[in-house]
Amino acid sequence: MPEDERPAPAYETRDTALGPALRFERSRHPSGAMVVHAIGAVDDETSPDLWVELGMWSEDHRDLVLDLSGVDFLGTAGLTSLLEARDVIGAEGGRLRVMCGSSRAARRALQVTGAMEMFDVVDRVPENPGPSANTVFAVPDPDVRLDGRPRD
Repeated sequence: MPEDERPAPAYETRDTALGPALRFERSRHPSGAMVVHAIGAVDDETSPDLWVELGMWSEDHRDLVLDLSGVDFLGTAGLTSLLEARDVIGAEGGRLRVMCGSSRAARRALQVTGAMEMFDVVDRVPENPGPSANTVFAVPDPDVRLDGRPRD
């Protein structure tokens, strides 16, 4: 078969109709802080995007708030990117704060990995929240079991 009659190789194409798995919106807080809203999943594939986005905005803004309320998945790669960004921004004299908002996935990932204590989380749930329909996820005290009894 002549070379010009061979079929072209089939390339795998990504369906872009669904849009990106992670996108960002930006706004300015009245205090002057830049707020970066992450929307989507922060996983192995998208964590570099988070790193680039935070790095890009931290150059011009010393006070940066990452709003994770639109995140439906926060994996270990995303947590690693967050920790690295926190360290770099801090070394440059800036400050990275994290807001989980209504994202149970983000709050849970930070809590179970112990990363909650490594960030300045600006929307922590009060230690003894009363019964409320607005409480999304209470962070338990480490000295109390899930059934409410003290740990030995």
